[in-house]
This record gives sequence, structure tokens and C-alpha cells, in this order.
Amino acid sequence: MKKSIILGVIAITLIVLYTTTMTSAFLPLIIILLMALFYAIVMNEFFRRRRGINAPKPFECTVDDLTTEFGEPEDVILVNATRANEALGVILAYKDFFIVEGRRIEKTDIKDVSFNNSGTPYTPGEYQIIIVVGPSRSDCIHVNAGFDAAWARDVVGQIKKNL
Repeated sequence: MKKSIILGVIAITLIVLYTTTMTSAFLPLIIILLMALFYAIVMNEFFRRRRGINAPKPFECTVDDLTTEFGEPEDVILVNATRANEALGVILAYKDFFIVEGRRIEKTDIKDVSFNNSGTPYTPGEYQIIIVVGPSRSDCIHVNAGFDAAWARDVVGQIKKNL
């Protein structure tokens, strides 16, 4: 179920409880849940529109779909072995461009390629391949590569070899 539906049901239940008991003990809880409901519905729609509703979702694409659309690649770089047949698990290298997460990226647009551990002191995080395609931080593409630093370093080396 969607978060907004669950929050809406909870908010309506609390409003009914408040109106039947008429105590002010539920009022702060109702206000907090209504704010969460507002965020879940309105702000989620805003961000979906900003990202593009009709944008293809990379997890829906397979490698076979990409090869039928773009042709046979010169090299297939396996980024995440658990997602080897998905667009999120491989980078397809062609003569003039890469296919990263189902998106076409020209080789001339790539400024830098590196890897980073996304872990924090509290949670283990996967290594990410970072492909910089522009001057700002939002112009970076982060691809999860698993929990092995040597694997991430090898993937970066394969990408640089194909540049």
C-alpha cells in the first residue's frame, strides 16, 4: 500500500476519534499526521513531476532490452553481480557512449569516474561508482557496486579503459 493511503486512513481515524471524544489530547497527533499526509501526497507529486513521470525506470529494463534498442555493445562492464541482467547491474560500453542505468551518456560528457564507500559509522554501505557528467553535484551518477572495494576499483578501471 502507498504511504499516502496508510497515512490518510490513520488521519481519518484520529479525526473520528477526536470528534467522538472531544478531548484535546488527540489534537497534536492529528496535526502531525495531517502534516505527514500533506507531505506524502503533495510533495511526493511535486518531486515526481520534477524527476519526470514518463522517464523510463531503469529497474524495468533488462540488458536484452537495451541491446535491442542500441545494438551490441563493444564491452559489458558488470557493476553488480546480483543484478547482472538488469540495467542497474551493468554498464554497456559502445564506441561513442555508455549506457548507465538505462540512460545514454556520451563519452565526451564524462568528466571523471571514481568510487566511494557510501557507508556511515552506523550502517554499512555499498561502494558506489561515481560518474561525473557536469560541474554540479547533481550532475553525478551513482551506481551501486556491492560491498567490495577491489571490485569497485576494477569497475572504475574498466570504465576508464573504455573512455
